[in-house]
Amino acid sequence: MIINTKHFGYVKIPREEIITLPRGLFAFEDIKEYVILGRKNSDNPFMWFQAVQNPDVCFVVIDPLTFRKDYSPPIDQTVLETLEVEDEADIRFLAIVVIPDDTAKMAANLKAPIVINAKKNIAMQVILDTDEYKIKHYILEEIQKGA
Repeated sequence: MIINTKHFGYVKIPREEIITLPRGLFAFEDIKEYVILGRKNSDNPFMWFQAVQNPDVCFVVIDPLTFRKDYSPPIDQTVLETLEVEDEADIRFLAIVVIPDDTAKMAANLKAPIVINAKKNIAMQVILDTDEYKIKHYILEEIQKGA
């Protein structure tokens, strides 16, 4: 399948790499299919979460474990059921990143991660019911802390 992307032009992707979000992302509820671009065989921790049908909808994302080794948020049972999770080892997280002009202040939203059943490529964005994680976790600050 060939998709039009915001940053890479036309890209060929295997259908099995499409991630379905039955409820979409917050504020993008109508967009249900995304693909992850970047990171394969790369030291760059950032990836693109690209909408399949709309080249203009694309988010910079990061696996929170790359800068926050203890990231292990509690996931509600209803979320696990919605994502058809049979084994919690199949769960992956992505955090949406905001990169301001001052890149030292780039931040990841660990409070509302994208939770992915990597085995079935079904995902949803959730708001965690915990005060441990915030909407803005400053990535470079977390790396310097050695978290």
